[in-house]
Amino acid sequence: MVAPLACSSSDETATSLGDDAEAPTNDAESDVRDAGPGTHDADADALPPPTYDFTIACTGTPCVNQLAARGGSHACAVLQDGTVRCWGANESGQLGTGLSDAGPMPAFLATPAAVNATSNAASVAVVGDDLAGTTCVVSTAGDVSCFGSDAHGQLGRGGAVSAGAHPEPVVIEGLKAKFVWLANTFALANSDDGRAWSWGANDSLQLARADGDTSATTSAAQAGRLAGPVRGFAGTSDNGFVVTETGTVLSWGKSIDSPLARASSLVADPVPAPLALSDIVGIASGTSHVCALSHGGGLFCWGANDQGQLGSGTLGTQELPAPVSLPEGVQAVAVFAGGDDTCIIAANGDLLCWGANDRGQLGVTAGRAQPHPRRIEGLGEQVVSAAIMDAAICALRRGGTVACWGDNLVGQLGRGSRDDAIHVEPGAIVFP
Repeated sequence: MVAPLACSSSDETATSLGDDAEAPTNDAESDVRDAGPGTHDADADALPPPTYDFTIACTGTPCVNQLAARGGSHACAVLQDGTVRCWGANESGQLGTGLSDAGPMPAFLATPAAVNATSNAASVAVVGDDLAGTTCVVSTAGDVSCFGSDAHGQLGRGGAVSAGAHPEPVVIEGLKAKFVWLANTFALANSDDGRAWSWGANDSLQLARADGDTSATTSAAQAGRLAGPVRGFAGTSDNGFVVTETGTVLSWGKSIDSPLARASSLVADPVPAPLALSDIVGIASGTSHVCALSHGGGLFCWGANDQGQLGSGTLGTQELPAPVSLPEGVQAVAVFAGGDDTCIIAANGDLLCWGANDRGQLGVTAGRAQPHPRRIEGLGEQVVSAAIMDAAICALRRGGTVACWGDNLVGQLGRGSRDDAIHVEPGAIVFP
């Protein structure tokens, strides 16, 4: 993720609001442009702002504090004891199993396994693309340890990029972070001094660096065009987005065939500039779409929509933010995205999802895309967070347990075995 903003790794994809969620604040950004006319007031004609308690009331041990996935085929969880468990695909070493003399690195794990040499974890950030992926763990001391794919320098280790697997967690030098967010090609972090840091691919100027250099940067450094802390991060492989403390959404990076969501030139734009949105409290992104959550519980989405991932009821691409057609009376308190799917937690604790459904990840028989939000049945209790892979979804429930459904070809449902069946009913993960 990843539920309340205070503990979000934002990726991951998830952001939320509520009386019990402490949102990090954001100083005024530098080098940003004025929002143009047509700004959406997300609270206009809305119901009173919803509240939601994201507290986890552990009903057993081990108990899960945080859940994360964004695309790909692996997911991770932070347990109450500060350890991290990951499961699913491991092509890049993204499960953090470490090096072993006992045999080759496993291609996948169907049972959650402890990340090697990691303790006192505060949060975990996860991103994937098919069977590849990257994971970063933030400790309570602010240390950031990353492992998995480094094809674009997204592990922050310096030196040359590497296409191989990196199953051993390595601490990023010189960075103390509150949380980290991962795209497929780059990473953003909110450091303990309140500044944004970035590393990885920069071919679309997605690192928000002040120098304008388009070369990949494999070492973490300050994103000079973002002067202060942010409320939330999101982005695709070529675009970055932040939510400021005033509720403004800033975007930068690639301008053509991208969800930049504003008028721009034909070249990549490194300058974070405001979108026509206001009063936004959170943001989440999938492969090529982005959704922003308003203080009033409304939702705006834009970008690719070939699988109905924008929730507009149609399958047409939306270049600018447009309201999601939530069911009558439903107010969102958290939004999550990954692959070509989107989910929200409603103010009553239900989980609603929409988008691609090729492997039953929307809780119904696989097949046709679902462009309208639908309630996920069978969760049994209120949801406090969710994690969306390419073809599977997991939910963190109030009692600190996790249930998953959808594709299980590489064990991404965490049920102890893999199979090629479609699982539309949520099944509980047993954490060893």
